[in-house]
Amino acid sequence: MNKAHTSQSGFTLIECLVALLIIAIVLASATRSIGLAVDDVHDAYAREAANWVADNQYNQYYLDGVYPDLGNDTKNVTMAGIDFNVETVVSATPNQYFRRLEIAVSEKKKPKYVLFRTVNFIAQY
Repeated sequence: MNKAHTSQSGFTLIECLVALLIIAIVLASATRSIGLAVDDVHDAYAREAANWVADNQYNQYYLDGVYPDLGNDTKNVTMAGIDFNVETVVSATPNQYFRRLEIAVSEKKKPKYVLFRTVNFIAQY
């Protein structure tokens, strides 16, 4: 008796499903890493714009020649298409002719998350 030898070529259904599962996992992780990279770019952009806002706030006091009163001030500023909350705290120093100016900048949509904070001093004379 002669046995017919049959050979099959190709992949089984389980092999195809395993390959699809591996591809899906790789694509999902790639999508996640791309999303994180995009978020990092936005955060860097927002931090740089917040730095400009804080510098502008301090320079406005400096250029106006205003010796600021003690206390807190909060305002909204738009820079580079982003809405910011700017909180300025003016406090006394041991030298009565100097004031401490702390400026904290956060995005309006995340007011508790400070993107940039700076401390400056202003002299009366």
